[in-house]
Amino acid sequence: MTMAATMRTGGLLPRSKGGNSYHGRAAGGGGRLRPGKALVWMFALVVGLGFVALLSLGLLVSFRWLTTSAYFSLSEIEVTGNRHLSTEELVTLTGTELGVNTLDMRIEDIEGRLVANPWTEQVAVRRVLPGKLSIAVTERIPAYWMRTGKGLFYAEADGSVIDAVASDRFVSLPQLEVGQGGDASLDRLVNLMADFNEAGLPIKAGQAAWVRLHADRLELYFEERDLWLSVSEKEWKRNMERLTLVWGDLERRGEAAGTREIRIFGGKVWVRT
Repeated sequence: MTMAATMRTGGLLPRSKGGNSYHGRAAGGGGRLRPGKALVWMFALVVGLGFVALLSLGLLVSFRWLTTSAYFSLSEIEVTGNRHLSTEELVTLTGTELGVNTLDMRIEDIEGRLVANPWTEQVAVRRVLPGKLSIAVTERIPAYWMRTGKGLFYAEADGSVIDAVASDRFVSLPQLEVGQGGDASLDRLVNLMADFNEAGLPIKAGQAAWVRLHADRLELYFEERDLWLSVSEKEWKRNMERLTLVWGDLERRGEAAGTREIRIFGGKVWVRT
């Protein structure tokens, strides 16, 4: 083998035709950052970080000014939709007071405190800048008194308990009693009472002193008339028609005022005077 043979060891390139020197590969030489460019990048980074720091400081100072400025002091609390809860009660429930900064109030906390009250069903709280808080309340509507193991309570039309009956929030309502097996009919109570009110009778369900719900029948007692009505839930719609016909017949004969009990079961009607 002659000296002119091509050498390929050590990572060397083939000998150039013009001389005896060998040229090695430059490892990564093309990606090396020049000192001048490095200084430019470092300067730009420092300037950028400084700008971000100044911007953050400015925002912090601005936020601090906004949340302490008298311009945003709470000067009015507007409450709408309340019937049983007074405006003063609801304002107290918010946990806030006039003079606080409106931007510093946590709306979700205020809504949470209001919804926690048993009388509130839905609450919408809005911040109206610069100094107003608007509270829209949807209250639960009592339809009955209902006795539980803890005492006498207000209850909604479907029998859901609201709050204890108290002298400072007294509303006279029919008392609802749920007899044996009547729990299964509670989900139908609203419809049963609506059908009764639409039957064309001179008396309405809301005038009853007592409402008793059993597994198979609905009973109502009207204290002013001393009248008991007991209607089977089986063939309910048809039984409402029978009650309307019987009541009309009693009125034509002048016997409605003296009637003390009407019972409708199995397609038959019993009247006691």
